Amino acid sequence: MGPFPMNAGSAGLILHVDDEQSIRASMSILLSTDGYEVSSAASGAEALQFARGGLHPDVLILDFNLGQQINGAEIAEQIRRVLSYAPPIIMLTGDVSHAKFPRIVEVVVWLTRKPLNPKLLLVTLPSLVQLSRATRNLLSRSA
Repeated sequence: MGPFPMNAGSAGLILHVDDEQSIRASMSILLSTDGYEVSSAASGAEALQFARGGLHPDVLILDFNLGQQINGAEIAEQIRRVLSYAPPIIMLTGDVSHAKFPRIVEVVVWLTRKPLNPKLLLVTLPSLVQLSRATRNLLSRSA
């Protein structure tokens, strides 16, 4: 699936960031089968390139531990600055007790353990996409 721009007929556009290729592939299959467009990034730098290049995701799904000097929460904050809006964030981690977050305001953040229950994800995503789109519409009208 191409990363740009969002297809209004899709269930939503998801930006998924994980350094493990097998996890990116399985997430992409799961979400695209359910009607979502998925842009997968192997690193925070790649995710930022997508955002700078015009990708406007409805929801961010990030691994907290990206195996880099920067974690998923910091990448999410940088992406939000590039986008000028705050898509809901699903943050995945193998160890919730070590996931420390910078101050993230005015955005829905769901911190959950890996592996994520796929049925729970698919039940939750429509509401997050709807919230994201409604918030962007509201902000664009007031700008």
